[in-house]
Amino acid sequence: MSIMQDARTFKLVLALCALGWVVIVAKSILSTKGPEDFVVTVTPGQVQAYAKQQLGQLQQPSFDQNTELCQIIFEDSDGNLGTSPIIDGARASCDIFYFDEPGMAPVASLHTHGGFDSEFDSEVPSVLDMESDIASRMDGYVSTPGGRLWRIDWVGQQAIMVCGTNCLPQDSAYRACPAHEPEQSYTLDALRSRFENDLGVC
Repeated sequence: MSIMQDARTFKLVLALCALGWVVIVAKSILSTKGPEDFVVTVTPGQVQAYAKQQLGQLQQPSFDQNTELCQIIFEDSDGNLGTSPIIDGARASCDIFYFDEPGMAPVASLHTHGGFDSEFDSEVPSVLDMESDIASRMDGYVSTPGGRLWRIDWVGQQAIMVCGTNCLPQDSAYRACPAHEPEQSYTLDALRSRFENDLGVC
């Protein structure tokens, strides 16, 4: 009789353990937000401050390598901001891979513009920078060799200078070009016009 009771007790313990495991797994699944029910809670100001901090850290490595470095900023299921792994780009481009991570909502892109080179108009976002962020339906943040910070507003479809030279770490090789100083903001058409009319003369 005691053997049968022991067997029943053992089965009951196993059943309770199994039930507990199911509850743990269910809670884990339910606590991870999918793309269809993820509500972003961070404010644009928080994203911008985070982007400025991240780009500040990427400036010197970008100057040293003379390449663009890029990342995606995301909000996780706990409401915290984070970034995807750094992607090394080329001298004047950086491809951000498609971002689709469970429990993480992409909120902005960011990238540097590498080191100073008088042959590149790198103190403003490029037309491709703007077009890419608009197509991704996501704001973008761009840092320049002169230490400027730009925000690409995909909804308003314009690039806005957040802060000017030395706002972020500046490349020691940087030289200002008074004849070609950036405006405070650009529409996509105005940015195209800037590049089309650039005579390469400072």
